Amino acid sequence: MKVICLALLISLLGAIGIAIAIKPLQDELPPNVPKENVTIGEEIEEGKIVGKQTNMSIARLHSHEVKAGELVEIKLLITNGENAEMRVFVTEFHVAGLEYTDPIEVKYANYQAFKVPYYGFSLSIPTKSSKEIVYHVKASIPGAVNFAPATVTDEFGNVFESAPTVIKILCNANGVCEKGESYANCPEDCSTGIADDNCDGVRDGKVDPDCAPGFDPDSEVFTPTETPKPFIPGFELVYGVLGLLLVAYLLRRKY
Repeated sequence: MKVICLALLISLLGAIGIAIAIKPLQDELPPNVPKENVTIGEEIEEGKIVGKQTNMSIARLHSHEVKAGELVEIKLLITNGENAEMRVFVTEFHVAGLEYTDPIEVKYANYQAFKVPYYGFSLSIPTKSSKEIVYHVKASIPGAVNFAPATVTDEFGNVFESAPTVIKILCNANGVCEKGESYANCPEDCSTGIADDNCDGVRDGKVDPDCAPGFDPDSEVFTPTETPKPFIPGFELVYGVLGLLLVAYLLRRKY
């Protein structure tokens, strides 16, 4: 019996010694274990990193119709609906053909071989409040002025857009056919058949000096053809807006 008890005690002490000698696997394998024969498994909870969604908005406010030469006030209204102050960057594209009367720094975004001018404003919007950016423009020629959406980018990278807007520039009917006015955009001041940089193509007994030979119906060598469509400055900007929208997308990624 004593021999059996002694054997059991020795076995128990040996097992305890082995347990003490072997350390749990932590960051590295023991040097005597071939790494090519061991696979270390780890449970990883897959997740998607999502930026903080915020409640911001931007709107452009201005008159919808003005006369040529009148000063127009443009307001960009940025609203912060969050419960914390927000740092934002506002982008407004420069519109060709407009006179900007305020001292605003013009910046340029590179798009392929082109440099697109825009105006950038950095500001802080307090909690649950709004701020305005105000500037003024003037158009001297009747037509339509198209504004691409203005954008506001918050400190978390969220981008918000305003709606595109249009200002109709009306003829300044004062009885004088002024520079930039023509029969096409200001019939109140300009009659047909005069030198106004526009071939009106109207049969009025006068050969329009702006028409190419044979294009005025009153010309002796008139060749019947489709009447040229009157050129109205401003409507060509519609195509430019499409390009500006693409650049706006690129600026989002930048800020």
